[in-house]
Amino acid sequence: MKDRFSTYSQAELTRRNLLLGMSALAGTAAMGGFPGRAAAQDLPLVKAYGVPTAALKDWAPMEKSIGVRCELSGASNDVGVFMRDVMGANMGDTADIFIFESGTEDILGPQGLYATLDEAHPELTLWERTSDDWKRSAVVQDRDGKQWGVPVIGNADSFGYFPEKVGIAPDSTEELSWSLMFEDEATRGRVAYGNAYTYSMGPAALYLQGKGAAQFGNIADLTAEEAKLVADFLIERKKAGQFRTLYGAFEEQIQLLTNKEVDVINCWEPAVREANLVLGPDATRYAYTKEGYFKWGHGAYIAAQAVDRGNLDAIYKVLNYFLSGEYRALQARDRGYAGPNMDLGVEYAQSSGWTAEEIEALKATEAKVAKKFAKPYVSTTTPDNAGAMEEEWQRFMNA
Repeated sequence: MKDRFSTYSQAELTRRNLLLGMSALAGTAAMGGFPGRAAAQDLPLVKAYGVPTAALKDWAPMEKSIGVRCELSGASNDVGVFMRDVMGANMGDTADIFIFESGTEDILGPQGLYATLDEAHPELTLWERTSDDWKRSAVVQDRDGKQWGVPVIGNADSFGYFPEKVGIAPDSTEELSWSLMFEDEATRGRVAYGNAYTYSMGPAALYLQGKGAAQFGNIADLTAEEAKLVADFLIERKKAGQFRTLYGAFEEQIQLLTNKEVDVINCWEPAVREANLVLGPDATRYAYTKEGYFKWGHGAYIAAQAVDRGNLDAIYKVLNYFLSGEYRALQARDRGYAGPNMDLGVEYAQSSGWTAEEIEALKATEAKVAKKFAKPYVSTTTPDNAGAMEEEWQRFMNA
C-alpha cells in the first residue's frame, strides 16, 4: 500500500475545519488585520505554519503581553500534506515555528527539519514548572526521548450524544461505554461514524479491548493482523445497520447533531458546543467514557533554518506564551481545549476580572482534562503500520 506520508488520500478530517466558521476571524487577527492594530506591525514578528486551532481568536492579548507579533499561516491537519510542505517546499525558509499534531517530531526532527529545543533558553521561563505529563509527552519528544518542541493544546475526544435518547440525565457525569457507538440495540441505525481511519479505527480497537474481545500492543499503531480484526468487527456492525452515516468534515458533525439526525457521533468536543448554541444548553453532551479516549495534542517546533535568523528570543517568547496562563485561559474558554499549566489559566482569569461563571468553567475544564487523560490512548499522525491500517479501513469502507 502506501507509506506513512500517504494519509492525504483519506477523506479530509482536519481540525482546520473547526475554524472555517471562525478561522477567518483568527486568520485576520493573525495577519494584523483588525482596525487600530497598526502599531502592532512595529513589533518583532514570528511566522508560524500549522493547524489554525492553535490560533487565538485575536492575537492582541499576546502582543500586549510579550511584545511579539505572530502570523499563522493555516495548514491542513493532513499529515502527508504538512510534511511534504515542510520537506519539499522548504517552509522553514520562511516559517519560524511549525505547529502540528503528535507524530511529525519522530520524522522531521531526526531528519534535521526541526531544531532541538533549548530547555535552558532564558525566554522559556515556564518550562520548569510545566508538568512532565505535557512537556515529556510523545507529542513533543521523539521515540528516543529527544525534545523537539513545546506542548500547545490537546484534548481527549469521545462521542457526542443526546442524553434523553440514551437514558442519561442531562447533567450526568457518568462514564458511558463505547458500546453506544458500536453495538447497542437502542442506538442501532442512529450512529454517525467518522470516515477516516486515523480518527475512527482506534476507538473501535479501544472498545474491543475494553470488553475483553481482543488485546492490542499499540492501539495507535495496529499491526496488519490487529487492523484486520478491527475491520472485521466494524464490517459486521456496518452490515448489522449500526451506522446511519459515515461523515467527513467538522461541519457535518455539527449538522448531524443540530438536525438531530443521529443519537450518537464520535466527534470533536467543539461540535457539541456548537450544536448546543442552536439547541440549547446540555441538549447534547460530550461523553465521559469507560474504556478511554482518542487523546491528541499539538506541539510547536522551531524550524531548523530559524536558528540562524536572529529572532530566537522572539521565537522562544512565543513558545513560552503557549505555556502561559493567558493563552491557556483563552483557549479553554473559546475552544474547550486543554493544555499545560491549566492552573495558571485559572489564576489569569481570576486576576483579569473574569466572571465567577467563566472561572468555574475553567476549573471544570481542568478537572475534566485530568479525568480523561488518566485513560488510554494517545493518537499519532504517523503510525509505522499506516499502510496496513489504511488498507483494512478501506475494506470496511467498501463493505
